[in-house]
Amino acid sequence: MEGRTAKRVLIIGAGGVLGVLTARAFAHAGWEVRAGARRPAPGRVHIDLDSYESVAATVREDELVINTVPDTALLAERFVLEFGGTLINTSALPAAAGRSLRAVAGGARGTVLMNAGLGPGVTTLVAADLLHRHPDARELEIVFTLSSTTPRGPASADFIHRGLTAVARHRTTVVPLPAPFGERHCVGFGEGEAGWLGGVAEGRVVRLYICIVEPAAHERLLELNSAGAMTGLPRSLFRFRKLPANAAASSEPVAHWIAASRGERRLSARTVECRGDFLHAARSTVVFADALNAQERHGGCFDPEEICTLSGLESQLRAAGITIASHAARARERSRMRDVLT
Repeated sequence: MEGRTAKRVLIIGAGGVLGVLTARAFAHAGWEVRAGARRPAPGRVHIDLDSYESVAATVREDELVINTVPDTALLAERFVLEFGGTLINTSALPAAAGRSLRAVAGGARGTVLMNAGLGPGVTTLVAADLLHRHPDARELEIVFTLSSTTPRGPASADFIHRGLTAVARHRTTVVPLPAPFGERHCVGFGEGEAGWLGGVAEGRVVRLYICIVEPAAHERLLELNSAGAMTGLPRSLFRFRKLPANAAASSEPVAHWIAASRGERRLSARTVECRGDFLHAARSTVVFADALNAQERHGGCFDPEEICTLSGLESQLRAAGITIASHAARARERSRMRDVLT
């Protein structure tokens, strides 16, 4: 069991959109920040996730590490597990990556927390809380709202494109999202990514959907899905947009929907609401870091619901600009599903 980590943090990927905002969020919260990036630049330390020597030379056991880079080899995570320290991964990785890390985490000296952002992360805690209150639920329905115009890194753009092009035609469902969205026809996403939820689902069906903030872009997505043309989705719909130096974070509306259902009835539903997806993903990570920093820890690989509860963090999330809203249970429209082409 390790003691508490001092409020010093290394941000890996500090040159990317999420990395920049994460570094800002930790600095604003009073942490001493080292910005790490693959490309040398003033004010940044060099760290190359393709080089074991680079990781070994840069990662410190007494310093929290935040990895915003989707490194499928998980070199930094494996290093921390073996040699000690604490790392939080907030990158857009396939679910299989986290499972592979758990497989080698037995007897680990260090602590790794995966998927500790807004969604997954806060959404996972909400899902766990819903299922605790409704153990008879047989399905989880999760909708992520995404902007097609906000700055995002290439890894985020690739992650979204990968999830949308997994099949030619996705399942769709109608969800009563809060204002300013209203009732929206949402499109299935990343059918293989339910592993984000770790053991939360416990054998239940998990269905992920997305809703694009901008109505015109969302209508285009629905048209492509209806035509069975999702495998040819143009990358331009969610393309890489760099955050300009010293620019403010985007403030698009966010309302991630999480519902527990049995049959055609939603037993309970909540939304995670804020203004600015990447900004509040960064702020969520600070909340998780403070929670992790305040407790004694065993070595190993964990997901948020294994170390935190929604009730334990809700006031801190609210202070960070993130609210959890409850919605009355109601019958849901039967999910619409055409033949899925794989």
